[in-house]
Amino acid sequence: MTADAIAKAIDVFTHVRDAVSRQSFEHAVSQFEQLLGRVPDAAPADISVEEIGVLQTFSEEVIERIEARVERAAVSGPHEQMLISRLYEIRRLLEEIDSWQRHVATRRPS
Repeated sequence: MTADAIAKAIDVFTHVRDAVSRQSFEHAVSQFEQLLGRVPDAAPADISVEEIGVLQTFSEEVIERIEARVERAAVSGPHEQMLISRLYEIRRLLEEIDSWQRHVATRRPS
């Protein structure tokens, strides 16, 4: 990832963290999910282990924030179901990134 991509990740994470309204939170989570989805498309030289670590840390925080919003809901409705779907998708993307990273690591010269 480029420095711009990491800056974008920080920006998107900040929006997730600071979102107050349901709509802004959903939008920020969607953007974060899209960002994670682009990682396996990156060239191995474009993203470092440290950058992946940053994304994983942000992902854990996003997951915690989704879980907190779902838990605060008095009744589980469509909004909460959508957030749970996004949570599962973020976890799936993290697994995909982990597999991609292991594959890339085996192909990098020692």
